Amino acid sequence: MQIINFRQLATRSALLLSLGLTVGACDKAVNVEPSNSVSSNTGYSTKEDAAAGLLGCYDATQSSDYDGLAFPSMADLIAGDIREVGTFTTTYGVIGQNQTLPDNIQVVNTWYQIYIAINRANYLLQQSDAITDPAFPKLTTQGEARALRAFHYMNLLALWGGTAQGYGYDGGLGVPLRLTPTNAIGADTQPIARSTEAEVATAIRADLDFAIANLSNGTGSRITKNAALALRARFELRMRNYADALSFAKQVPAISGFATAAATGTTSPDAIWQLVFSTTDQNQYAFYWYPAPGGRNEFDPGTGFAAAHPTGDRRLAVNVATSPAGTTLKYTRTSTRDDPFNAVRYAEVVLTIAEAAARTGDLTTATTQLNIIRTRAGLAATTATTADAIVTDILLQRRLEFAYEGMRWFDLRRTNTVQTALPTYTQTFRNLFPIPIRDINLSGGLLVQNPLY
Repeated sequence: MQIINFRQLATRSALLLSLGLTVGACDKAVNVEPSNSVSSNTGYSTKEDAAAGLLGCYDATQSSDYDGLAFPSMADLIAGDIREVGTFTTTYGVIGQNQTLPDNIQVVNTWYQIYIAINRANYLLQQSDAITDPAFPKLTTQGEARALRAFHYMNLLALWGGTAQGYGYDGGLGVPLRLTPTNAIGADTQPIARSTEAEVATAIRADLDFAIANLSNGTGSRITKNAALALRARFELRMRNYADALSFAKQVPAISGFATAAATGTTSPDAIWQLVFSTTDQNQYAFYWYPAPGGRNEFDPGTGFAAAHPTGDRRLAVNVATSPAGTTLKYTRTSTRDDPFNAVRYAEVVLTIAEAAARTGDLTTATTQLNIIRTRAGLAATTATTADAIVTDILLQRRLEFAYEGMRWFDLRRTNTVQTALPTYTQTFRNLFPIPIRDINLSGGLLVQNPLY
């Protein structure tokens, strides 16, 4: 596995122009260009510029407002698998109570950070087209950038898009779709309306297909063909296109040693694409999960989450640690804060094959794949014999396997079971997160809020 410290290497990637990405985000601009930035007047002219720019694209994904903490944590808070027990009761706390408002600062920050990440990818794609150096790996660079952009739009749709019933339904709501960079304050920063869910889905598929065609197999801290295939399978499963999900998942090469690896969710044989942090490029997971010294104990496992584990499940000790109580062994490094975050795992591929096979009538394949995960977790083979029962077991395994990785809320949404699993969530409009009120207000009526907020 290739390990890269993105913050140390991305010396020209933190684009100053990203300040003007979102609606109204350019009310003020600081007329200073940091030494680790490159302005739109300078641009990328060499393969080294593009390489640093690509690292900057990854670095944006590692922000504490994104996959350095906030995005997966918000998803698991609202799904009930994380309980907010600290002081952020007006941000994370209300998310965990499903009472999020359009001015929730964490929701606002995460929305903005994802669009900053998109803008970095857009800028790299634009600038890399003009680099003519024959030594520049243009197609692979653009393949990674487009896969990252697809990943970001998948996440935007996951929280803010679709319908109350889920994803892929007629009339599904999308998000503002920006496929060109913000180069200057002016026309580039004008508000745009939301695209439909279908339009955003088309862009996601095009980006992932380009990545699949131009990247090589492998695993590590960079997106590979394996990761792009797995993301395409994730997206099709979410959109309820089960035959396509099965097709893409089956193309992901099997990972040697996966079936016998420890069921921790952090081991290398399971990680297809893993965000790698360091002492100088830290995430906030252990800090939020662990008490002082070294942490602030904002999060505990959700009420009843331990009881969801079957007897003998090896994942229980990982997901609900007892020393100290209320923690997890997925994120433990309070001093260095360099726990990796798994963006794509092979366990997800296995369970996608299982679920898509069950939903398309191949119960033999579904059972075989499901039992790989059950056996690894120390459980006996499934006793389910019908498609519905097998899918129910698969969804439980997904919940336990991907604890604190931000998956369950999207499983509840895509299966239209939010209100069944969480019966106190009676306001179905809250199945979609609210778009930040600042963007709505500054758009002059062009950007429309999700219904009933």
